[in-house]
Amino acid sequence: MRKLSIYFLFFLFTAFILFNCAQSSQGTRKPVTSISIINRNKDFKVGDNLSLSIRSKIKDGIFSNTEIYLDGNSIYRSDKTEFQCEIQTSKLKVGTHYLKAVATNTGGLSGENFKEFLLLSDIVPKKFNYKVVKSFPHSIDHFTEGIEIRNGFLYEGTGQEGSSAIYKTDLATWKTVKEFKLDEQYFGEGITILNGKLYQLTYKTQIGFVRDLNTFELLKSWYFKNSQGWGLTNDGNYLIMSDGTEFIYYIDPETFKEIKKIQICNNVGTVSNINELEFINGEIWANIWTTDKIVKIDPVSGKIIAEIDLSGLLSSNLINQKSPVDVLNGIAYDHDKNKIYVTGKLWPKIFEIELVKIK
Repeated sequence: MRKLSIYFLFFLFTAFILFNCAQSSQGTRKPVTSISIINRNKDFKVGDNLSLSIRSKIKDGIFSNTEIYLDGNSIYRSDKTEFQCEIQTSKLKVGTHYLKAVATNTGGLSGENFKEFLLLSDIVPKKFNYKVVKSFPHSIDHFTEGIEIRNGFLYEGTGQEGSSAIYKTDLATWKTVKEFKLDEQYFGEGITILNGKLYQLTYKTQIGFVRDLNTFELLKSWYFKNSQGWGLTNDGNYLIMSDGTEFIYYIDPETFKEIKKIQICNNVGTVSNINELEFINGEIWANIWTTDKIVKIDPVSGKIIAEIDLSGLLSSNLINQKSPVDVLNGIAYDHDKNKIYVTGKLWPKIFEIELVKIK
């Protein structure tokens, strides 16, 4: 009898522990919160206010608060389980932004929910046409990926495996004075010149090259995380890179670490297929692949501030050319003479142009 009593007491004690553990585990359930944008049925532009509705539920414990984060920064906190708040967007950049609601109980347990929204430009891009000032010869064998002017010379990077190269052309004579062929495995892409060095991307091999500007000797190579390399320019401090998406990336020219990225939008949506780049008077100019359009981009906000329509630029120069041509691609700015040059892949001409504003 004594043994049975001990066993019975042990059973009761074990059941009591299990019951309390079950109760305890139920008391550790995280709060639940939801976040919704009330005025979701519109395209948001910089300057619009976003109205948020937040609801939080506490299954166990006592509710403490719900905190709202925008792009990782806390912007609002409430001790109510249901509330509304507004977000001012006048100082935000265009592109995708991220909201997070975090509900917390007095025990320190929290539950999260997320929402994103796209913010478009609040300006209509200015429209430009063009006037051809002069035209110059360009090799129909050059699959142009990038051009840049320094000290009276035009530097050109070309693509295609087996024929990718870098060329140096004297602007006084328009004769090629130096060239360097890439290994056949590489498809050359955009180039830019910074601090006496020529930087070049490759298409899908995720490798960039740094060369001496005078000799084209390889100084170093670097790996970039983007699946593709397209256009390249610089603002005097950082490399500025495109990869065919709607993003442009700022890269440290020594460490090759990504400093920041901007998402490119106009007043209608995001703009992708950003190709060859040139930094001109504080603006990023970009070819949009497969189009006859160049856009001007505000490098701070990511807004497209102007569009240049180059339709018909090449047509009058193809009368006697039997070989195929490809898309418009190539922007170079002569800082010393304030001249703009454009060309395309396999085009027979490089054009000096002036912009004509469309009223």
